[in-house]
Amino acid sequence: MGKWVIGKYIRLSQADRDLMIRENKAESESISHQKALIQNFISGDPELAGCEQYEFFDDGYSGTNFERPSFERLLEKIKGGTINCVIVKDFSRFGRDYIELGDYLERIFPFLGVRFISINDHYDSLDYKGTTGGLDVVMKNIVYDYYSKDLSVKVTTAKRAKMKRGEYIGGHVPFGLMKDPEDYHKLTVDPEAAPIVREIFEAAISGMRITDIARLLNEKGYETPARYYQRKHPEKNKFKNTSELDCWNHNSVRRTLKQEMYYGAVVGHRREGIGVGWKHSVAIPKDEQIIVEGKHPGIVTKEEFMEAQKIFRKRRETKQVTDKSYPLWKKVRCGTCGRAMPFKDRIIRGRPYRYFGCPHSQAQVGDGGCSKEYIREDVLNEVVWESIKALLSTAEDAKKKVRQRQQEADRDNSRLVKMLAKLQKDREKCDAERFANVDQFMAGTLDKDVYQSRRADLTRRAERLDAEIAELEERLHEAEVVQDDGTQDALETLDKFSGGTELDQKIVQALVDKVVVYDPRHVEIRWKFSDEVLKLLQE
Repeated sequence: MGKWVIGKYIRLSQADRDLMIRENKAESESISHQKALIQNFISGDPELAGCEQYEFFDDGYSGTNFERPSFERLLEKIKGGTINCVIVKDFSRFGRDYIELGDYLERIFPFLGVRFISINDHYDSLDYKGTTGGLDVVMKNIVYDYYSKDLSVKVTTAKRAKMKRGEYIGGHVPFGLMKDPEDYHKLTVDPEAAPIVREIFEAAISGMRITDIARLLNEKGYETPARYYQRKHPEKNKFKNTSELDCWNHNSVRRTLKQEMYYGAVVGHRREGIGVGWKHSVAIPKDEQIIVEGKHPGIVTKEEFMEAQKIFRKRRETKQVTDKSYPLWKKVRCGTCGRAMPFKDRIIRGRPYRYFGCPHSQAQVGDGGCSKEYIREDVLNEVVWESIKALLSTAEDAKKKVRQRQQEADRDNSRLVKMLAKLQKDREKCDAERFANVDQFMAGTLDKDVYQSRRADLTRRAERLDAEIAELEERLHEAEVVQDDGTQDALETLDKFSGGTELDQKIVQALVDKVVVYDPRHVEIRWKFSDEVLKLLQE
């Protein structure tokens, strides 16, 4: 039996993650316990002790969902033949969905030749020799699955009950409000930020346009909700990457005017998870949300809130739905603030206009902000298409270079393999001579001084051969890494579009990461290729 290469899989639930944040620990007792338990098990098993180990750790991911980043990396290592033994604390750490877990235990891992060990469940797949895990394993998995679903229902029911009582159970509090120091589930007015919210509503009620309101706020130098939060909570990660150019804009003003909690209501059940263990959620219709009024002091009255909503009803009647089939869909970014530049399709004075523009520039004041110029779609499409054509034209030459380099690498590797085989043969011969030297000395046919001299010479030769073998193995490994740098995949992708005649969404999605527009005369295209691939294409 070959040597085991172990993948240690460790998972924390969301509850463990909350404990780490609350107690300011680098890692919770749960993760420490899992790591120590698995390592002690490996150290105490003569067959596993000393084997190569990899560690995979998922933080805050539910066991009912197998879409976890480290778990997927573990599977990649298994499929690549790197790992052939997986060890977990118990079945629930690996997964709580008994159907999918059973698939791994009974079909996937046996097919891939992977040994699976669950320490606390006293389960080792080698003990079953191709059979299922037995009824006890199946029942335990069913219990784990039921426990997760039952717990989820109980937690959801408890949260709904709090929402109906008007208790605030959200995390981030809307700008202008704050959590009551006396009661964590109640809100109160933030005296520093509330006047800004009040001013926004007064401007909207007076008939001012949303963009003009944003510009007014920027002219007065008011902090955005994100920058205000970061100033108040510098230790938090939320909004940590907010740009220094962040300013009030159409969206931030709109969100403020749409917030019911500003007239004293508590709004709950705005979104709902699509299933147990899934992070994805869907928006809940307004008439199904839980709204309890009069639970805290309001910044505006309900009548003022309803009056401010009239500007949205007026705009909604003429709102246009933007076509999402244009080539640069979701690819255009402002080079100054980094935000997405939306696509606009308008009829102006009877003529169609299709263009991109930074939505935040119109609300910015002073110098150094985003460009206020629009860039026409056809102009930007031409820039991108010309760059793609130039890239495609170099692909064939790049393929020839790669083939040539591959042939040279194959020759070099072949030479290295032959050298390695010779060194390994010399090493075996050295070992044989060392054993013969000992045998001759023990048989009395070799003088002690001669024996010791030969032993020293053979030891030095063995050490030199070991060093040369290690060096050659490292060179071969480096050559494998270089060959697997993504160049081949990139060239195959380019080859697939070599016959393209026009820019379309499919070719953009495959080749372009983003199109960064600083102004209509300065555009940067960032490709979905590594620097090594781009260097090869541009040689």
